Amino acid sequence: MRKINNLFVFMMLIVAFASCSEVEPLDPVLSGQVNSGSDNGSGSGSSGGNSGGASSGDYWPTAINNEWTYNSNGTPSTMKIIATETVNGQLYYKFAPQNGNGSISSGVVNTSVNKNAGVYKLKTDDVVIDAGGISGTQTGYEYIVLKDNIPVNGTWNGSYTQTTTYTGIPPITFTTNYVGTILEKGVSETVNNEVFTDVIKVKIDQTSNVPGNPATTIISEYWYAKNVGIIKATNIGSGLNYENILVDYMLY
Repeated sequence: MRKINNLFVFMMLIVAFASCSEVEPLDPVLSGQVNSGSDNGSGSGSSGGNSGGASSGDYWPTAINNEWTYNSNGTPSTMKIIATETVNGQLYYKFAPQNGNGSISSGVVNTSVNKNAGVYKLKTDDVVIDAGGISGTQTGYEYIVLKDNIPVNGTWNGSYTQTTTYTGIPPITFTTNYVGTILEKGVSETVNNEVFTDVIKVKIDQTSNVPGNPATTIISEYWYAKNVGIIKATNIGSGLNYENILVDYMLY
């Protein structure tokens, strides 16, 4: 068991809530799963790109009670693994539910992560939405957030589709296309006065397309430290600008 006595808030992923007239971004929440094949969850999708070789290490340790605390623009947030489940023969580690809130919508988000041969995916379950007293459901999704077995400048890509349904309103379906890129590998970085000596830096570009609305793009960068997890994350786009710094973690 290891612990750094500092504070940190982590943001992994933007979840978009669609209303009848807009796509409403939630506050950042984590989501996930890992397989080496296609992106298929409650939402549907596909993935491709460099398939890579053997895993180069563990850049997101997964065990029940593992916990990371982040500081996101001055607000603390904690991610904790609380359980496991097997889906289609794959083992997923489930995080404690997180509340997602936009300006007009909110919901509780359940996420999990799976690792398979150096490929890391995040999975989000279906979300029940409350939009100003109107109840709705948004289908879940999954996508690849890291391939630790491909070289610098290596890429992968994929897409996922989500459908939002409100009572009495026609369903709204939107598709997100994403591209992941390895920016650096094996570098040293200091985060919150801690030195991490084996870091992989990843950039992920996500563009969502909703019929009748302009496309929205979010650019994210994640720093994964070997045997620690995500130590820094930035997310810019669609009116968002977050920097997330790891300040505390405990691993079992």
